[in-house]
Amino acid sequence: MAQQLAQEARVFEQNVEEWRQTHMGQFVLIKGSDVLGFFPELEKAFRTGTERFGLEPFFVRQIVPADTVNVSLLGQRILSAR
Repeated sequence: MAQQLAQEARVFEQNVEEWRQTHMGQFVLIKGSDVLGFFPELEKAFRTGTERFGLEPFFVRQIVPADTVNVSLLGQRILSAR
């Protein structure tokens, strides 16, 4: 799956600095080289992706500050710090 989303990951990395200025905290939906939108909530981004692409892989990631560290335990976020 990681190889399938390599193009989307590159698009994210190429644009994330700009998006930090305009879309901080939002979730971006990317398919191939197309940026399909920014969403205030993860659920909306995934719902849009699954409505458009079904079971095909697509990329959703939150736009966060560059120095953010997330700590989780058993899938639950317990700390997010800068």
